[in-house]
Amino acid sequence: MVQKYEESFESFLENFKNTVSKLGFKNSIQKDYILKILYFNDEHLSAEQIANIAKSEYKVDMGIATVYRTVKFFEELNIVNSLDIGDGAKRYELNLSLHHDHMICTSCNKILEFNDEVIEKQQIKVAKDNNFYLNDHIMTIYGVCEKCQ
Repeated sequence: MVQKYEESFESFLENFKNTVSKLGFKNSIQKDYILKILYFNDEHLSAEQIANIAKSEYKVDMGIATVYRTVKFFEELNIVNSLDIGDGAKRYELNLSLHHDHMICTSCNKILEFNDEVIEKQQIKVAKDNNFYLNDHIMTIYGVCEKCQ
C-alpha cells in the first residue's frame, strides 16, 4: 500500500476516533475499514466498490446500507467528498488532499484530478466582480478521455 497523504493512516484514524468520540458518536470497525479502504485507494470508489474491497481484501462482510450510512456520516463531518459522475452511483474520496477539480470521461467513467491556478484565480475574480464571497467550489469537467477518443 502506498501512502499518499502527509499524515499516516494510524494517526489519521486516531484523530478520527477522537473527533467522533468528542462529538458523542460511536466508532465501529466498519467505519475504520471504510476509512482504510479510502485512504489506501487511488480511485474514486462507489459504495458497492467499497463493500467489495472490504470483503475481498479484508474479509469484512458489511452490507451496502452500512456503507451508504457511513459515507454519508463521513460527508457530514467533511472527511469524505462525493462525486457524481452521471452513472447513477456516487464516488467517494477522502478530503485530505489539497483542493483539486475533476475531469470525467463520459465514455469509460475515468476520473482525472487536476489543479489549475489560472482557473482558481479566475473563479475568485468572477466572484469578486459579482460582489460574491467564494467559500468553496466544485468543478467537474465532462468529456472524452484520450483513450476513448
